[in-house]
Amino acid sequence: MKNLNNLNLTAIKNVIVRVDYNVPVNNNFVIQDFTRISRSKKTIELLIKHNCKILLLTHLGRPEGAFVSQFSLTNIKDQIADNLEQIINFISYEDFKNDGLSKYHEADEGVFLLDNIRFFEGEKANDMFFSKTITKNIDLFVNEAFSVSHRSHASVDQMAKNILSCPGINFYKEAEVIDSIKKSSAKTFAIIGGSKVSTKIETLLSLVKSCSDIFIGGAMANNFLKYQKVNVSNSLTEENIESQIKAILHEALTHNCKIHLPEDVILDSGQEFLITDLNYKNNFRIFDIGTKAVDKIKSLTEKSDVVLWNGPLGYIEDEKFSKGSIEIAKSLSSSSSKIIVGGGDTLLVLNIAKQDFNNFYFVSTAGGAFLEALEDKILPGIKALTIQ
Repeated sequence: MKNLNNLNLTAIKNVIVRVDYNVPVNNNFVIQDFTRISRSKKTIELLIKHNCKILLLTHLGRPEGAFVSQFSLTNIKDQIADNLEQIINFISYEDFKNDGLSKYHEADEGVFLLDNIRFFEGEKANDMFFSKTITKNIDLFVNEAFSVSHRSHASVDQMAKNILSCPGINFYKEAEVIDSIKKSSAKTFAIIGGSKVSTKIETLLSLVKSCSDIFIGGAMANNFLKYQKVNVSNSLTEENIESQIKAILHEALTHNCKIHLPEDVILDSGQEFLITDLNYKNNFRIFDIGTKAVDKIKSLTEKSDVVLWNGPLGYIEDEKFSKGSIEIAKSLSSSSSKIIVGGGDTLLVLNIAKQDFNNFYFVSTAGGAFLEALEDKILPGIKALTIQ
């Protein structure tokens, strides 16, 4: 991929920057986490420094190719402007329908924001005609949305093929870090949480080839415990997942990667139990990892050169069951190991734990894209930037 810092930006005027401002908002449209917005600032500021006129493209939610007021960026455009510390010229859905991007093209300078790109059917269809209505008379396309680079959508894929394109500063760093994980010969420890094995099977099958140890927590662990004949009672599990678990354990054994599961857990009652004692209990649900499990993760972290964390280790939506994840977040933030964190829910843990992202080697804004990149999949957003 080209590097934005190496391009002759003085010869470039009109620039599209695909960002990911699909941020969490409350019922009053107040943004709850500005991480993805703030991560795009360096790229935007670099372009402004070189007198480029910028058109920002992003999605919000899943409006499925039609205008839905609750997903309109008009609800959060002022907050975006405040965080970026820029005056934002907004192009509404109706503006675009009536006059296209004339508001942008007629201006001499500035930062413009088009309403939700997923309001348009051509976006999800990766339609060439639609993409060219956006990139017409544009000099450069910059993808600063690594978190959606696994989508074959027009503003991720086709637009990058239409004109000169390159990754943004954060996008480039994301791809660089993930590539270093896959190629690293260092002792790597992965902490994988979340609720479903099915969404992370390929990731785990890939990680067992490069990691010395993997700790599986969250509701994912319930499936592995059940496979090992541990009583998990009414805890969240998936159906018909046994063959996948068997494959993961087999590959781990083949590649000399040790799989660790929680030795103790916190139940819905708030009580802590050893896994071995669960066989004597009924009608319970596992909601968090216990003290021994936390200590195991800390011990493995101290012995590792690189630590990768993706997915919460408990039911973090309830404060009572977020303690394990918070303890790990605090521990990793002060570790001397190279700590890499990825996934939206994991970012939420860092925020709940009030941890400074600068304390970690790298914090990825991506969830699905982060995992798919680790699986050695060719992401459409990356491929589109490398074919020129």
